[in-house]
Amino acid sequence: MSLLSALSNRYAIKQFSDKKVDEEKIKSITEAARLAPSAFGLQPYRLIVITDRELLSKLAGAAFNQKQLPTCSHLFVFAAETSITEGTVDAYFARTYEQTDNEPGSLNGYADYIKGWVSSQPAESLAESAKHQAFISLGLLIGEASLQGVDSCPMTGFNPAGFDEILGLAEKGLTATVICAVGYREEGEATPQKVRYASEDFVINGNKLA
Repeated sequence: MSLLSALSNRYAIKQFSDKKVDEEKIKSITEAARLAPSAFGLQPYRLIVITDRELLSKLAGAAFNQKQLPTCSHLFVFAAETSITEGTVDAYFARTYEQTDNEPGSLNGYADYIKGWVSSQPAESLAESAKHQAFISLGLLIGEASLQGVDSCPMTGFNPAGFDEILGLAEKGLTATVICAVGYREEGEATPQKVRYASEDFVINGNKLA
């Protein structure tokens, strides 16, 4: 199945069936999110996976009691880092030297360049950028879920502060940014007709704007 075919078949499930997603598919879905691009490769966010029914019900209270949370197979919580510092850059290059053939210290010039950029930005802008990048990862997660035949519902309708408190994210330097419930639709449930901009209205020829 192509990605376009998979996306054409998906829609935002509001209430999932009892069928659970097997762990091999979850592994593929989370791996797609992990491999998402991010600014300088820093990945200033984490992906939290929740299946505990009691915890899901508790989190539903911080999400306007929407039915996706207590009925989903798995809930993904994208949590952005609240503080992006030179230490964030150091941690990235430590991973780089560990996972690649680059000699330790060989990329110091590039590291200093990134640190210079980080130090020149307001802390609030960096934190906001981290949230934006989490959405890129979300997009790849949704795409892979669709390819795996798994239904999904991305959600911004929740109380981040409530999630942070329930999950203890503040002490981890994280804040809930966007969530995505996954599972399966009820058997025989048809895919609603999609309503989107026509291609010619959605895609703008930028060469003609100037």
